[in-house]
Amino acid sequence: MCRPRRRLCGPHRLREHKRDMKKLRAVALSFVLIVTLLGIPLQSHGRALSETDRDRIRCAMEKMHIMARFFDVHVSNEEKEKKSDLSEMCGGRHVPLPEWFPEELARMEANKVVYVPNEGTYSEVDLWRQAFSNVYLFLERADQSLDPSRPLVLDQLARGYVGNRINLLATLDRLNKDLLRGKELLVMKNSMQGRARSMLATFELINSEFFSTIESFSSPLRQREDKYRKSVMAVVVLANHLFSQFMSSPIPTGVPDPKIYQATPTERTVSLVLVLTGALLAGLAVFLLLEDRRSDISAFLEEYRKKSEVWAEDFNRQFVTIDIKYIVFGTIALFAVFGLLLGLLAGGFLGVFIFLLVLFLGGVVSIRMPMAVLDTLKKSRGHKVNAQLMDSLILLSNSLRSGMDIVQGFELVSRDMLPPIADEFGLVVKNYQLGTPFEKALDGLTERVESRMLSYIVKAIIIQRQVGGNLTVIFSRLVENIREESKLEEKLQAMTAQQKIQSIVVSIMPFVMMLVMFIFNPVQMLSFYTSPLGICVFLFCIIWIGIGMKILKKMGEVRV
Repeated sequence: MCRPRRRLCGPHRLREHKRDMKKLRAVALSFVLIVTLLGIPLQSHGRALSETDRDRIRCAMEKMHIMARFFDVHVSNEEKEKKSDLSEMCGGRHVPLPEWFPEELARMEANKVVYVPNEGTYSEVDLWRQAFSNVYLFLERADQSLDPSRPLVLDQLARGYVGNRINLLATLDRLNKDLLRGKELLVMKNSMQGRARSMLATFELINSEFFSTIESFSSPLRQREDKYRKSVMAVVVLANHLFSQFMSSPIPTGVPDPKIYQATPTERTVSLVLVLTGALLAGLAVFLLLEDRRSDISAFLEEYRKKSEVWAEDFNRQFVTIDIKYIVFGTIALFAVFGLLLGLLAGGFLGVFIFLLVLFLGGVVSIRMPMAVLDTLKKSRGHKVNAQLMDSLILLSNSLRSGMDIVQGFELVSRDMLPPIADEFGLVVKNYQLGTPFEKALDGLTERVESRMLSYIVKAIIIQRQVGGNLTVIFSRLVENIREESKLEEKLQAMTAQQKIQSIVVSIMPFVMMLVMFIFNPVQMLSFYTSPLGICVFLFCIIWIGIGMKILKKMGEVRV
């Protein structure tokens, strides 16, 4: 008897067997479908190239094969000539052995450059032949991947490309090394009459495309075929270019003859005439412009002459005797010399333009220079007077306590103190002795010296002479105020020291860095800063450095 709980028998067992077979068929069909779907992109990845692409690959293979045979020292030149014809698909032309190559081949074969254990010593010719062979093997592998009669194994294809790249990378690393033999430096990049340098650059690009080919295998399915085709065809284009570089004219590797770049006397004369003509035309244009504005220029010169007289008087008040025209024309002369140097460095019409531009800037600056010098003198003299003011007030206060009047106190200060306050107080006393009212002489003192505390002292003296009061007490309070203001100024200087240092750093550091670069690479820096672009960059930097210093100076100013 059958026991249904343990196993089926009879019709029940047959139905269960049919259900199992149906499940098995469904699973098998699903597995086949999945494998088929997964196999389609993998197989099409290697066959992404068309027949036209395959023809181009084979033409590049033929050229690389010819190049490898040219570098085979075991094959005679006659055999190389016989077997250096391209097929009809690639143009069907004969590729002759270059006339310069046999002698160069013998020289490169004599250069034993690499020793590899268990392999022997490689010459320079062996390295070049290996490089061409690696490109040929890469193209051959790409061509075989297109053959529908050959099974395509993706892992094997990828490993082959990786091996091609590793071999080419090792070969290029050896060719790019310079070898020192005794006192002679062997530079393999200068081989083949200079062609090797450009060919090595092409090999570097080919090596990069080798890597792109390998990388395409790990790209997404939608981009895989396109990347594979582009990288392989890029190697084809570069291989054709490599062949053209070998067959073309060499690139000069030695130092060219300086006579080639020397100008003839006629060329120098013509260049000088053109430069002088341009300078004359520019001068004529400036003259016509000035002639058209003659009346305005005359009015400006007359007004400037009157200002010059006032400035000369102000300089005399600062106890400085100087002619204004020396400041003006001296400034113009300095700018003219600087512009002439820049113009000579730039050369040509640009040099003339730079000279005229710098000369124009010198004219603009020279107009404002007397006033700038006068303001600088006034500020400097005012600071010196402020430094002596406290001692002078103490001396005045003591003289008043001893029974002297204010005029005698001024005489005492002019005798016992040092310039410039002794000169200023002595001038007040002399003006008073010559008949000028004392109040008027004090007003002249405030006009000559820019000092806020001195103006307070003068006002206090004038008010005391008009309405009365204890001048000794006023002087004592002013001394206290001067002390407090001195402390405040010292505190402000400490607080604004950072801005001042920053302005100094901003102004000095660019020139320090330029000096350091000149020390390390003087030839390149000199060639750049004597070029028109370098001169423009230098002037541009000076302008912006000045703007930065002005901004930082304003940031550090504190008005009380």
